[in-house]
Amino acid sequence: MVVIEVRAGDGAVAGEVADLLAEVERTRGFPPLGEQKLLQLRAGGRGATAILARDGARVVGYGHLRWNPRGEVPRATVEVAAPDPDLGGRLLDVAREQVAAAGGGTLYVWEHHVDDPAGTVAARAGFRVQRRLAIMVRSLAAPVPDPAPPAGVAVRGFRPGVDDAAFLAVNDRAFAGHPEQGGLTPDDLADRTGADWFDPAGLLLAWRGDELLGFHWTKVEGDVGEVYVLGIDPSAQGLGLGRALLRAGLAHLAARGCREVVLYVDDANPGALGLYTAEGFSTRSLEVCYEDEIPSASSATSATTR
Repeated sequence: MVVIEVRAGDGAVAGEVADLLAEVERTRGFPPLGEQKLLQLRAGGRGATAILARDGARVVGYGHLRWNPRGEVPRATVEVAAPDPDLGGRLLDVAREQVAAAGGGTLYVWEHHVDDPAGTVAARAGFRVQRRLAIMVRSLAAPVPDPAPPAGVAVRGFRPGVDDAAFLAVNDRAFAGHPEQGGLTPDDLADRTGADWFDPAGLLLAWRGDELLGFHWTKVEGDVGEVYVLGIDPSAQGLGLGRALLRAGLAHLAARGCREVVLYVDDANPGALGLYTAEGFSTRSLEVCYEDEIPSASSATSATTR
């Protein structure tokens, strides 16, 4: 009999769900949780609620519910890892109950490597599509064009402890209102720069004198590189800096021995899609964000056990 337990995120959860996450990744070929949720889980789970499905002592399903401050949209986002789709739907129902108990609000659900947005666990659970990200790939077999940054602009690697404040300020302006990348805190940055894959030389910053104009944060896993985040300060739009930083990052990844590069881009952003297509990327699949409006529960408890 499967029992679902809800508790505040804590450091023990990562160890409890490690085997399940590895099993789902082996089966599907990709991690069941996105980078942000994995970082939060591994950092101790602060600001999260863990939804664990147990069959006896074994964890057979996991939902990671990440909270935003009250009044923000979304109120929370959730991702689930469950080999059984019906169990995944039950975990989403419990996530809904938790948001209702907290006063209601918008709940987002992310589904990864989607071929049919209407056929996912979230779609079958009644969530509607809010946003779609195209997963695009590019081979590095072909040479990367010269980055050619704008006149007066120099591109160099990130200096931890020196460039943090400038980076966070530009990130805030570049991604104002963005539900995932916007509003990064120093703790968020510390979590990411403390990850095993982080390489300061792979976080390329574009400076004009002492003014930071944009950045291209790259990531390497094995022989695959990633355009992790590409951000341009709104004041520097129109300079051709996005293309220059993209090419500089691709050149860095090629020098690291990567055979291909992957990126994620909102498929409702024609400008970005056009840039990436022109630079040799093509769409492979989708990451889909779903949403539901959860009313406040008339009477609720802070935890649910089934």
